[in-house]
Amino acid sequence: MLENPTARDPAVQQLVDEGYTVQIEDRYLIVEHVPYVSAAGVVSRGALISAFREEEGRCMLDNDHTVWFTGTVPCGPDGRSLANTMVADANSLTVAGRQAQCRLSNKPDPIGNLLDNIYNKMTHYIRKLTGFAQAVESGVSANGDRGSFGQRQTPSPFYFPNDTIVRAGLDECEAKLKLRKVAIIGTGGTGSYLLDALAKIPIDSVHLYDDDSIAPKNVFRMPGALSNEAANAGIKKATYLAQVYGLMRSGIHAHERRIDATNVHELNDCDFVFVAIDDGPSRQIIASHLVQQGIPFIDVGIGVDRVPETSQLIARTRVTLVTPDSAHLVADLPTQPDAREAVYNNIQLVELNALNACLAVIRFKQFFGFYGDDVGADVVKYVLAWSRLITTPDMAA
Repeated sequence: MLENPTARDPAVQQLVDEGYTVQIEDRYLIVEHVPYVSAAGVVSRGALISAFREEEGRCMLDNDHTVWFTGTVPCGPDGRSLANTMVADANSLTVAGRQAQCRLSNKPDPIGNLLDNIYNKMTHYIRKLTGFAQAVESGVSANGDRGSFGQRQTPSPFYFPNDTIVRAGLDECEAKLKLRKVAIIGTGGTGSYLLDALAKIPIDSVHLYDDDSIAPKNVFRMPGALSNEAANAGIKKATYLAQVYGLMRSGIHAHERRIDATNVHELNDCDFVFVAIDDGPSRQIIASHLVQQGIPFIDVGIGVDRVPETSQLIARTRVTLVTPDSAHLVADLPTQPDAREAVYNNIQLVELNALNACLAVIRFKQFFGFYGDDVGADVVKYVLAWSRLITTPDMAA
């Protein structure tokens, strides 16, 4: 018995009705058993894979005419490769849990009704590949006497798919970021931008710790916008941010409290922690505990000073990645009491908060292998007046 015998999209159902084997795997639609000519000059079969996003029961193609193919680079009946006419990318990578050997791109001129629906798109490629295959083996076909349809959804924290990941075929990269639990300690300017980025990563749960309430000053260094009424309503920062980002995904948890010695154990089951606070002693408690637990974390910081002579500011941002192999870096973190400085000289500006958060998230993604990393920097600093990034260790050293 089929799990789901009827497709919601009439164009998908038309594929099934015409005898094709169709499977929807999360963010992809797959047509199985498509014949093509291999480099050996014989008929082989592969699966065509297209990005799939459903809206009100219909597949939205979003002007994407390409498909992935699990077969090798197809050839004509004479054995000549079709790489120059049909293949956009011949690199092998995992798409929809399968090993795609190439990406096909064949857009007729004029394009006609190719992108009107998923049926037109998929049958365009089926006809192309099958036509060459039939010149080698007459009667070969991708459809049988009876089509089939199945759909499988893997649990996801998102309420709708990230199409940019799908269209770029970045499944293998994204999979490296599927962590169970990440915490952000401090949801002020930098912390709120950290969440803005982390909420779009497939982390199961993101926990926000902050006991402070939103005030009008905070609105000028956070993502988005609030009305005057909302800015003065006294809502806690963590709760507000959990509500906003809860519109697109599940797993955003607000904790309206500070992390201190009495509750730092709540971080024990985290896969990673971001520390975005300006209190030195609290940073010491948190950093020391995370090192003891072997939990990797990033500590962020901003420094801005006035130059009275020129009425200008000089600024720098810092990102420090601490892992079990670099626990000694805790000794270099700013952990002294700084209450007076925080009150009088703690200048923060939205672009610096956003930059500090972006550098931290990039370093986080490097740590988990999403981005390449030739340096393995423990500390990344941006000195604004020099327009320069400084890393420790320095690749040039």
